[in-house]
Amino acid sequence: MPVVELFNFYYFLYIFIALGVTILSVKFLKNKSDKFRHYFIFGLIIFNLAIHFLKILIFPYTILDSISIWSKVSFENICAVSVLIFPFLYFIKNKTLKDYMVMVGMASGILTFVVPLDAMSTMFNGYIPIGVRSAFMLETIRFYTAHFILFLVPFLMMHYKMHELSIRRAYRQPFVLLVVLLIIFLNELFITAVGWVPKEELFNPSKRNPSYIFGSKNEFYGVGMIIGFLVPSIFMVTHPVYGFTFYIPVLWLVLPVIVYGGLIALIMCFIYDKDDTILFFTEKLRLRGQNAQESNEI
Repeated sequence: MPVVELFNFYYFLYIFIALGVTILSVKFLKNKSDKFRHYFIFGLIIFNLAIHFLKILIFPYTILDSISIWSKVSFENICAVSVLIFPFLYFIKNKTLKDYMVMVGMASGILTFVVPLDAMSTMFNGYIPIGVRSAFMLETIRFYTAHFILFLVPFLMMHYKMHELSIRRAYRQPFVLLVVLLIIFLNELFITAVGWVPKEELFNPSKRNPSYIFGSKNEFYGVGMIIGFLVPSIFMVTHPVYGFTFYIPVLWLVLPVIVYGGLIALIMCFIYDKDDTILFFTEKLRLRGQNAQESNEI
């Protein structure tokens, strides 16, 4: 059975397909009017929204009961939030939220192809075993398509100058992401309260653990160490009823999000706002030098 594994043929096949579709999309829109581009990109957003809801009709979503299946179309992780709010962010005038749309959309889309965890996992919904996933099963294709569109939409927006990033707003992005993580946590509280998921799964990192808001399932080994060393042990607690350990939701992610979210925002600004970004840091260094000189004179 063909399966997606890190650096195997099918892993790179999906990457090459994504690169090819990106190039074709750019060429297709090259000689089109701004109005056509605007509605074409919005069409991609709505198509992705439709995929998000229609996925409950395919395996493995169909193994869930008719009640809990609705949790899979809720605000259950960062990418799901993006799919659900992109139709609104696309038209919003707030530049900070538009920055979030661009940065998180492109970053999450790229990360999905670099580390396609869901496409390789033998588990569903965090802990339900479903066996080996075929590289061409409908859910795998949906997974790659949905996350590719999350990347393609902001990429086309930036390529055709439909939005401009600014280093002077970049510091806000980690805090916007923290708000999104709070929404995900509140979503978990809601779907537990209405009975869409069992209450004993709430806070359990080994069960539903969307966007790792309850901590790591296997502590912080390997790549996870780059996050783990930023998380003080005081954020780990023991559930008073069920006895498992978890991290205080959202709060444990504050420092990693500020550090790594800020780094991603900085990289994006160097790519799309290079001149002003260099000017910004040049000004900061000059002011710091002037302040140091004044302090010495005093």
